[in-house]
Amino acid sequence: MYLRRNKVRCGDSRRTYLSIAHNVWWSGEGNKKAQSRPIVIASFGVEDNVDVELARDVVVAVESSAPRFPFRRGEGKAATVRIAQEVRKIEPFLKVLVSRKLGLAEHLPPHPQRGEILEALIRDKLAEPEPSNLREDEIMDSIRNRLGG
Repeated sequence: MYLRRNKVRCGDSRRTYLSIAHNVWWSGEGNKKAQSRPIVIASFGVEDNVDVELARDVVVAVESSAPRFPFRRGEGKAATVRIAQEVRKIEPFLKVLVSRKLGLAEHLPPHPQRGEILEALIRDKLAEPEPSNLREDEIMDSIRNRLGG
């Protein structure tokens, strides 16, 4: 998985959207040869609203926390789509985590503890994805509880 940048032209301006993506080999429609194509796992939104460094850390945490599905050669697309379905259940949570407005990076300890905390938060959320209407203060409280203070 990686942090994907997608540049889009909106009239005269350009916007860059960030998302978590994973490349898989599959053929397109018709008789096209198989090639590597990205599958978007979850979207973070417009780059201007996202803490990019924290988003990279969240991508790593999502990759290590995401469910594992067994698959055979040629079934990579189906397995990746299943993972995306699970991760999209917590997409609003991920967007809040990486938002500049929240400023979570200021409150997290440096690596490797940062990665461990993010993995634990994401793993817990994947286990119980509801409710999706999380507030920033609830996320901060859960982080404080995890840090023990």
